[in-house]
Amino acid sequence: GLPDVAIPGVSSGSSDAAPVDLASLLTQQKDLMGLFKQSMGNMLTAQSLTLAAGGMKAEAEKASAAAANYGTGSVVSSEQLKRDTELSTNASKAISELTKQNSALSAEAQSQLLSAVPHYAMGMYEGTKLPKGFQAWADSAKSGMSGLMSDPASASKLTGGLDEVATVTQNLPSLISAWTTTSQAFLSYAKSNKVDTKDLSSKMGDL
Repeated sequence: GLPDVAIPGVSSGSSDAAPVDLASLLTQQKDLMGLFKQSMGNMLTAQSLTLAAGGMKAEAEKASAAAANYGTGSVVSSEQLKRDTELSTNASKAISELTKQNSALSAEAQSQLLSAVPHYAMGMYEGTKLPKGFQAWADSAKSGMSGLMSDPASASKLTGGLDEVATVTQNLPSLISAWTTTSQAFLSYAKSNKVDTKDLSSKMGDL
C-alpha cells in the first residue's frame, strides 16, 4: 500500500508555519517514486511479453529495454517519462491490433502471455493508486514549505522532490489511460488464446 502522507505539524488548510518533518517527507517521496518505478516497470514488462507473443519482436525489445531502466534507481527525468509514456501508449495500440488478428498462438507464445499476467495485475493495482498518493504528498510538501524558509538547505531538498513528483504527476493520467486500455486488450487477446487470466481479471474487477 501507499505510505501515509499525513505530515505531523503540517495542515494544508493552515497559514501558520508549523515544524516540518523533512525526513518523513523525503522518505515518503522516495517510497512513492519507488512504487511508481515498480508499476512502470511491471507494465512495460507485461507489454513486452505480449508483443513478443504476437511476433512483434522489435516493439517488444523496446518495451523490455525501457522496463529495465526503472530498476536502476535513477531519477526519472521529464524527457525519459515523456518518451516512455509514448512508448507504452504505442504498445497499447499495437496490442489492441493483435486482438483483431484471431491467429492461433504457439505453445511458447501462450507461455509468454501467461507470464505477462502477474505483471499486468501488479502494475495496474499499484498504478491506479499513484495519482492520489502523489497529489497528497505534493500538497503536504507545499503546505510545509513556509516552515523551511529559515533553512535554505532543507528547503532545497524538498523543492527537488517536488520537481520530480510533479514530473510523474503530470504524466500519470496519460499512463493510467494507456495501461487500462492495454490491460483490457490483453485480457481479450489472452482469453481468445485460452490463457488463464484469473489474477488480472480479479485486479481489473477491483478498479
